[in-house]
Amino acid sequence: MELNNAESNLVNILKTWQKLEDASVQSTTEIIKSTRNPFVQIIMEIIRQDSVMHRRVQQLILDSLQVKELSIDEEEINTLWSKIEEHDEMERKVIELAKQSKDEARSPLVIYLLDYLLTDEQKHDNLLTQLQNLK
Repeated sequence: MELNNAESNLVNILKTWQKLEDASVQSTTEIIKSTRNPFVQIIMEIIRQDSVMHRRVQQLILDSLQVKELSIDEEEINTLWSKIEEHDEMERKVIELAKQSKDEARSPLVIYLLDYLLTDEQKHDNLLTQLQNLK
């Protein structure tokens, strides 16, 4: 695939970004090994796993620019849509449970973790909403 200037710049940016994500995985792994504190370990593990996923998404974007353009098969999405909607309903229920949990929590560290979970579940719901808009 021939790339224009903007796409070539995007490829370079994404490759640099991937290197930083790799460094983040390495750094968080070292921190996890260096502490026995379960709170610090879980925060570093969350960041580590997010960095792994970010790198995978970046690679998909790179592949779409360099190998094969991304597309959505409308027929496949329509076939899966009822299952996706069921999953989205689960996400919404989890969001409500996270909100209820946060209301009941008293420990600042527990509230911190519940905030993370709530934000992440809202992110999932948002991803599915955006997918519906693409559909």
